[in-house]
Amino acid sequence: MIVNNNGIELAIEIIGEGKPLIFAHGLGGNRQFTLEQFSSLADRYQIIAYDQRGHGGSTPITDPALYDANTMAEDISVIMDSLGLEQVIVGGESMGAATALLFALKHPQRVNALLLTAPAFSDKANTEKPRLQLMGEELLKGDMQDFLQKSARRMRVDFNMPEDIIRKIAWLQSSHYPESLGTACMTVINWKIYSDAQVLEQLSMPCCILAWANDPLHPFELAQQMSVVIPDAELISINNLQDIFTDPACIGNLYSDFLNKP
Repeated sequence: MIVNNNGIELAIEIIGEGKPLIFAHGLGGNRQFTLEQFSSLADRYQIIAYDQRGHGGSTPITDPALYDANTMAEDISVIMDSLGLEQVIVGGESMGAATALLFALKHPQRVNALLLTAPAFSDKANTEKPRLQLMGEELLKGDMQDFLQKSARRMRVDFNMPEDIIRKIAWLQSSHYPESLGTACMTVINWKIYSDAQVLEQLSMPCCILAWANDPLHPFELAQQMSVVIPDAELISINNLQDIFTDPACIGNLYSDFLNKP
C-alpha cells in the first residue's frame, strides 16, 4: 500500500487484526524489520509498518529539508487519515522514536499508548555526529557495495560484532538508495526535537521505553531522563543492541507485556 504526503510516497504494510499499532523504524531500518519485531502480536493487534520517507520502498530523499523531524511526525497523521484511524498505539525506534514522540506531543488525543525503543534525540546534540556524517559522506558517493564493505569492516573492528549481525545490518542498509540514506545520515543526526525536556510532562498516555547501556548513539541516560519526566512512563532495560538483531521478536514481546498490563 502507498500513501502520499505532498508528493512523498510512503510504503505501508499491514498485518494482523485488533487494536491498531503504528511503528516507525530507525535510521537505516525498514518496514520488514519492524514486522519481524511485531509479527507475534498480529493475533491481537493490527500492525502498521511503514518505510519512513527516504527509506526502503518510500520515495528517496536527497533534499535535507525533507528530513525535517516535525514533517516526518506528520507522516503518521497522513497514514492514520488514509486508513480512517482516529486513535492508535504509536511507537518508534531511534529516529522513529523521535518521529513517534513528536507526533504524540502534537496530537496527544490520537495516541492510546507510546512505545519508544532506544531514544536518540532530545534537546542536546547527539555525540555520534562524526560517525554518522562519515557514513553519510560515503553513501553520497552512490556506491552501495563500497559502503557496505567499509561498514562491515567498522562493525568488525570497532564494535566486535558477529558476522550474522553484520549480514543483517548489511541487508537493512542495502534496502535503500545510497544517496537517500546518505542524506538521512547527514541530516537526522543534527536533530534536536525539543528545546526543554519539561515539554514531555505534557504526555499523559501510558509510555514504555526500551533501552540498553553502552551505546552512545542511543544514550541510556536519555531514556532514563524521559522515563522520569513523562508522567506515566516505564523504562525497561534490555541487554544490548545485538539482541534486536539476534531476536527481533523480543521487542514486540516486551511491548506486548506492557500493553497487556491491567
